[in-house]
Amino acid sequence: MKTITPTENPNNPENVAADMRAAPSAGPFLPFVPLKPSADSLPSFPVECLPLKLRAYVEAVAVHTQTPVDMAAGVALGVLATCLQGTVRVEGNIGHYEQTSLYVFLVAPPGSRKSAVIHAMTAAIEDYEQQYNEQHQAAMRRNRQERESLQRDINRLTKVLESKYDKMTELELQHAQDNLADLPDIRPLQIFTDDCTSESMVRLLKDNGGRMALISAEGGAFDNIVGRYTKKPNLDVWLKGICGDTIRVDRINREPDYIRHPTLSMIISAQPSVLSEIMQNSMLDGRGFLARLLYINVSGSSMPRSFRSEPIPPTVQDDYDDLICRLLERSEGDSVTLHLATEAVGRMDELCHDVGVYLRKEHRDMREWGSKYIGLVLRIAGLLHVAADKAGDIGEPIIDNAIQIGSYAFRHALYAYSVLGADETVEKAMHVVAKLRKLGVTEICRSDLYQKCRGRFFRDAKDMEPVLELLERHGYIWVDLPTYIGMGRPSVGTVHVNPRVLEEEQPLRYFSA
Repeated sequence: MKTITPTENPNNPENVAADMRAAPSAGPFLPFVPLKPSADSLPSFPVECLPLKLRAYVEAVAVHTQTPVDMAAGVALGVLATCLQGTVRVEGNIGHYEQTSLYVFLVAPPGSRKSAVIHAMTAAIEDYEQQYNEQHQAAMRRNRQERESLQRDINRLTKVLESKYDKMTELELQHAQDNLADLPDIRPLQIFTDDCTSESMVRLLKDNGGRMALISAEGGAFDNIVGRYTKKPNLDVWLKGICGDTIRVDRINREPDYIRHPTLSMIISAQPSVLSEIMQNSMLDGRGFLARLLYINVSGSSMPRSFRSEPIPPTVQDDYDDLICRLLERSEGDSVTLHLATEAVGRMDELCHDVGVYLRKEHRDMREWGSKYIGLVLRIAGLLHVAADKAGDIGEPIIDNAIQIGSYAFRHALYAYSVLGADETVEKAMHVVAKLRKLGVTEICRSDLYQKCRGRFFRDAKDMEPVLELLERHGYIWVDLPTYIGMGRPSVGTVHVNPRVLEEEQPLRYFSA
């Protein structure tokens, strides 16, 4: 079996578990990468990739709430998306644009303090909302009074025409209707909601200029989306909202809802048991919703380490509040399109190739998510660029940071998709590893290994070839083949087993709540 040399690019998804690698084992084994990662072995969020002031606040929130930094960092990305969606987009391929909406999905057990973290990260948005509405209260009241007055005139004139037609009355009615149509409907600013149905979200989008976010630490909001209880998920608005596709909803006896460029973001959490349910929900399979989630998996409960934790430094809090205010004020202006600098395009070309190679070789059940991966990286790059107050095109440093965050997201998505168990090659590989562990051998003849494993998984020796290749790429084994001239592959040869495989009791874990 030919030894495959791993790429030197640390951001290659083929190295998605680079931080899980053990010290080099004896023999020419590739770096050990678990076939199915466990929550405990997942990497931490690369906070060094965030803009400095945002990073400082994320770390301070993690210390104050005594929670893993992943939680605050994941919410931070969702907050940036909430602030900038609809006003910032990124051109990747020429003529193709990615808007900056995100669906952040926190998976954490009970007692993880999700609510505390989400509140700390979103309080600045609520403050901005309140201050804006207070400042514009008088204008909104006058606008409401003008609209009500015009509507009363329309109703009165309509009744007059119903009783007796008059040309002047008709013109007066038309004039009032035109004035009402031209008068802007000034409503209180609402940036996000914490719970709503799909139908209610359409109305919220329409009332708020096509922009809205769902931010909730409670699983009920997510249950409504995926139809956990009704078994009838209504995903259209959520699929169109993150893509910016036009929403048209026609209702009997009601004015139709028409939103040309909707932008919808989400920060939502659920317990691990819910993740298991939705990932195996056949009604969600193939719809594209699960493929658009940015998974953040937080393992273990976060019990208090101390009665009093370190407070968030006032300067750090002020810097974060100012950042959110600046981004929200920016969102009230004209939208901008960000482009990639030449060197950034080169880095994305490399990433696109690496992702394609990885998904063709293994984890076929993740291909739908992987098809959105490049777009996810571009969205993150756009958010980082604006949050860092960068001018001009998106350069290589920002792209590199986005790729690192994307690599983190890839690994966490890989973990989420591991509950599917749909990749037959991985299942076969796990069967072989279990057999090797039971035998307790460090090397075995290939033909003998086949005889030990034959059965429902392997009808003949050829069926084992892709499994051995997968195990070799993941550092579980290496295969020493004798010199051979002829057609096909020889059945002889020695399979060398990485000692680490035999040392670990449960190196391959299925997801468990």
